[in-house]
Amino acid sequence: MKKNTKIYIGAGTASCIVLIALAIYFSMPSLKQTSYTMEYGKSININTKELFNSSFIEPSNIRIDTSKIKNEPDKDYPAVGTYKVALSYHALIDHSKSLTIKVKDTTKPKITASSDPIDVALNDSSYDFSKHFTVEDLSECTLSFDTQEVDFTTPGSYIGKIKATDKYNNSTSKEFNIVIQNEENQNDTSSSQNNSTEQNQNNPSTPQTTIEPYYVNGILIVNKKHPLPANYGSQEDPTALSQLQKMIADMQSLGLSISNSYSGYRSYQYQSSLYQNYVNSYGQASADTFSARPGYSEHQTGLAFDLIQPNGALLESPNEAQWVAQNAHKYGFIVRYQSGKESITGYMAEPWHVRYVGDEAVNIYQSGLTLEEYLHVEGGDY
Repeated sequence: MKKNTKIYIGAGTASCIVLIALAIYFSMPSLKQTSYTMEYGKSININTKELFNSSFIEPSNIRIDTSKIKNEPDKDYPAVGTYKVALSYHALIDHSKSLTIKVKDTTKPKITASSDPIDVALNDSSYDFSKHFTVEDLSECTLSFDTQEVDFTTPGSYIGKIKATDKYNNSTSKEFNIVIQNEENQNDTSSSQNNSTEQNQNNPSTPQTTIEPYYVNGILIVNKKHPLPANYGSQEDPTALSQLQKMIADMQSLGLSISNSYSGYRSYQYQSSLYQNYVNSYGQASADTFSARPGYSEHQTGLAFDLIQPNGALLESPNEAQWVAQNAHKYGFIVRYQSGKESITGYMAEPWHVRYVGDEAVNIYQSGLTLEEYLHVEGGDY
């Protein structure tokens, strides 16, 4: 009897050990997927909870080696593609696995129209519609326009379509209005422009070639009170451009997200077209808060630049904007339009807009003042 009892106890103990072992085995964390997909344009940041079938594993016990995944040039995220990385984790014992990271671009381009409707002259079937649109996307895009329903020989209102497609075949389409003008309207427009020119010649607030550029302590002042003559300027100032390119290169070397592209010199005529498009879209009162009237733009000096992000948008991401605000003076630039100073500068805050003033930039930065305040010149609205 005692012998049988020992056998039962031994068998029971063995069964318990087996059950415990099985329980431990089935409750032990393990990978539930060996691939991980993330959207293009984002830094590598893997949510490890999505990889394992148990929440009991500590994140500190998981190691994913992404050191071999390099970011694209001038960007803080990797290119579209498939990457193999090593994954290790500790659950009772050490485990080593291979994880596939797939970076995909599934984001559609964003199309913004600067004017709608678009007025087109009669019979102008080769009209360039692209100048009325901006496209934002992390990848290079191609534009196509569908104007098959537009009769350029007959005045009237029509619907056109724009399609933006990026290099990974993500596309966005958008309809827009086209107005084919009749000859009478075209003559009216021409007459109106001629009358406007005559009025401008008698209007002291409109910049003319007789106006002299306004300098204070050797610094050119351009604001809503001090315009430039219409024929002023032709290109970016070479010194200012060289310093801008140096600043951009230094930002990129620090891993900041900024494009080599920029918006620099703008002619009087270009600014006139740009401003009018904004007025047509938003009304003059609103346009005046962020766009200069022709002759009143710092861009015409060749000393002002708008910084741009790799996706084509104006630079206003926190890290990059803060760096520019704190370091632009080292390159001879000031952030021209500061937050809280709108009533003085005449414009909304623009962290992307820098103005070259040379060595004086250090003193202006340290003062915390706008250019108007620092040089004691009149600012504000028109």
